[in-house]
Amino acid sequence: MTSATQALARGFSSLVVLAGAVAVWWGAVILFRIPAFLLPTPDAVFARFVFMAREGQLERHATATLSELGLGFAAGAVAGLLVGWAFDRLPLLGRLFSPLILLLQTAPKIAIAPLLLLWLGLGLGPKVVLIALVSFFPVLTGTVSGLAAVEPGYRDLARLLDLSAAIRFRRVELPFALPSIFAGLRIATTQAVTAAVVGELIGATFGLGYLLSVGQENNDAALVLAAILMLSTLGWAMHEIVRAVETRVLAWR
Repeated sequence: MTSATQALARGFSSLVVLAGAVAVWWGAVILFRIPAFLLPTPDAVFARFVFMAREGQLERHATATLSELGLGFAAGAVAGLLVGWAFDRLPLLGRLFSPLILLLQTAPKIAIAPLLLLWLGLGLGPKVVLIALVSFFPVLTGTVSGLAAVEPGYRDLARLLDLSAAIRFRRVELPFALPSIFAGLRIATTQAVTAAVVGELIGATFGLGYLLSVGQENNDAALVLAAILMLSTLGWAMHEIVRAVETRVLAWR
């Protein structure tokens, strides 16, 4: 079975599961007579989605969140790769700074967000920094573990051939580390969406997280569900983009 056929089969299976979930949702609302202010039917959520799209609200808010995700995820991923490479090259550096990085990572992000808001204001900055922080650690972990998995024999052979550090990294170490790096990137995509929502809930005037806040304040369950579905779609799209790049880059495996 070719990769294209596998992708089509996977996509069809996902659509079947999604259709089944919508059917269960619709049936539960009708069967148990759940009030619309608690759980609206899928068609009501879709109607709200279409209304926001026609009014231009959806595009404006989705663009704001997507900009934050793109900038923050890219910054966190690049920083994670560079720091992971530095930790592999200088083990002492890793031993010194790993506790600080772990402490920063385990701190509740909802507690960090107000501090970033205080320092950077209500603009794009605090959301991008928060997303970069949560994206950084999975990529760092994947890079460090991937580089550590390089077989000693290959490192010895590279030294025997007197390869430069750059060529050794590109031809020997990076191919071994890429599977772990991509695993970290996939984890980071899901955490990045969560960080974007936290940042926009704390302080924002645009974004899908802001729509969640507006829907909650107005008891508008349809708006909340529409925003959640959009956020889930963005997270899924980012994950699949990383997966597609991984498949292409690691085709040699």
